[in-house]
Amino acid sequence: MKFILFLILSLSCLHSNQSRPGLSVWFSANELSFAGGGKLLFNPNGRDVDLNVISNNKIFSTSFIFYPAGVQAQSASMLLSKSTKSIIASINHVSYGTFKGYDENAVATGNYTSSDTWFRFGYNEKSKTLPFNYGVSNQFYISKLEDIISTSIYSSFGLVWTIKKYNLDIGWTVNDILLFYNRSIDDINSTDFLIGVCKDLVHLPLKLSIDTKLSTSLVPMDYFLSGTFYISKNIALNLGTSTRKFSQNTEQNLSQTIFGSSGVGVLFKNKELVISYGLYFYGTGGFCSGLDMSINF
Repeated sequence: MKFILFLILSLSCLHSNQSRPGLSVWFSANELSFAGGGKLLFNPNGRDVDLNVISNNKIFSTSFIFYPAGVQAQSASMLLSKSTKSIIASINHVSYGTFKGYDENAVATGNYTSSDTWFRFGYNEKSKTLPFNYGVSNQFYISKLEDIISTSIYSSFGLVWTIKKYNLDIGWTVNDILLFYNRSIDDINSTDFLIGVCKDLVHLPLKLSIDTKLSTSLVPMDYFLSGTFYISKNIALNLGTSTRKFSQNTEQNLSQTIFGSSGVGVLFKNKELVISYGLYFYGTGGFCSGLDMSINF
């Protein structure tokens, strides 16, 4: 516990002015259906720090996400949990496609590819004396554009306070602190903060989550509302929306205005197998889809 607190205080002093567009890619069908929210819910396929301790379980999980314009993302992860501690190792990859290359004289130079890859190692623990879960996620990031390769190391950490009396979780995370990079990149801050509240409703089979994404100056940038509705023991419906609905609204038609920047998905559980399918509808039009599969063993 003392080590984690020391690490959090130390990393809080770091200030990063670097960013990569790939940091905003989603790797999970649940992330799609929650419209980017639900950060306090268990999600082994995402890049964010995981703050849930799964007691005495081993979970292998994989996902496939299909974005517009042929962009695809995949992930595979292994979670090992025992008692009040768990570790997770994963690889996340996104391919932006194959492009035709030309030199300054418009002469064809052949095709080239662009991709991003993350190797992630995370750790989380439940305090034995306090109602807190805390976790750290470290990621080695490789970005490739044609024959140019850059590498970076990012770290994220968070803390969740559980109030059992009200079935309520209150969480705070700091995401994507840049610790190392080997090439200069745009002078844009990559670090962001997130505050979330997650509650199991008493009179409905619904787990509701409200998240707020903050800039480094602690100014709210987006709000997310998401939830999981349990239809039965084995089937659940995921829903989500965000304030990006307003910033991305093109006002082209009513249905796009209503459903834009929102997600929907379904989760099916059969013994030790869990399958999730999710959709996310962009406020500017179009959608992306994803499939997750997890096995407990």
